[in-house]
Amino acid sequence: MEKKTYVEDLSEGQNIKDRFAVRNKMPPKEYTRGWFFRLKVGDRTGDIPMVYWGGTDKDIVEDFYSRIDIGDVLEIDGTVTTYRGDLQLSVSPDEFHKLRRADISSVDPAEYIPTTKGNVDEMFNELMEHANEIEDHALCSLVKSFLEDEEFVTSFKKSPYSKSYSNNYLGGLLEHTLDDVKMALSTVKIYPELDKDLLLTAAIIHDFGKVFEYDHFTSIELTTEARLIGHTVLCERIVRERALKIEGLSEEQMLKLSHIILSHHGDYEWGSARSPRMEEAVALHHIDLFNVRMRGFIQAKEGLDEKDEEMVYVSKEGVQRPIFKG
Repeated sequence: MEKKTYVEDLSEGQNIKDRFAVRNKMPPKEYTRGWFFRLKVGDRTGDIPMVYWGGTDKDIVEDFYSRIDIGDVLEIDGTVTTYRGDLQLSVSPDEFHKLRRADISSVDPAEYIPTTKGNVDEMFNELMEHANEIEDHALCSLVKSFLEDEEFVTSFKKSPYSKSYSNNYLGGLLEHTLDDVKMALSTVKIYPELDKDLLLTAAIIHDFGKVFEYDHFTSIELTTEARLIGHTVLCERIVRERALKIEGLSEEQMLKLSHIILSHHGDYEWGSARSPRMEEAVALHHIDLFNVRMRGFIQAKEGLDEKDEEMVYVSKEGVQRPIFKG
């Protein structure tokens, strides 16, 4: 079934018959005519609440709900209604409405997760050009052990940077990494005291753990590894594993890289294993933080409707900041 109707196309009163991915779910509750449950469903253009109005048999509704998982793609026959001024999909178990799981083998992930507006191959080629600027042979070889690994690169090019706040789309990790690298190269021109090779190497590899942080078939979800360990530790592990095979890479160089990777979030409450204690670590932390906040703000502003009375940007830390509409 080819997807024809997207969230951005929906309007009140519209009857729809199409596929949407499950983003999250809320347990069944009782109402005057029986039991209902809510889902949030969506596609690459956005998300929308969906309510399933079940019958009076609680067990049947709860069993149906339990068989729906986050990330599933549902074939929805329903109606677009409004609730408290917002659009939602309404589905009732009658002859006109249906809700069923789609055959996952026929699903195209690109229909459900947005993709970077940039050209992925051009961005990767530019990243490789910057990797070639690393003069230290061992550090350059370490970076290229990843960037010349076809399996890793395939995943890296598709990976999102985050689930929600910045570069949260396919190709987002590559886009974010390239931005960090460009800012790192500008930073060493202002602060020549910095070790250019070390900072450039760290800027390229410090988020490689994010390749393993998210499952992103129809929605962006944290992997079990990410929930229990986190991408910074995952990154340090895979970089150290590769480093063992790089001729000429000293233990001191690897120790400095490990510190920069593990401290690039800056503060312990933000997931840092260490606070930055070297010039290059301080530089990368602030480069990375600025990049996330700037890109997040721009995305938020682009995503808001001009008709919205209040335009608000929610930062990575969950702080709400007003956006000037002018």
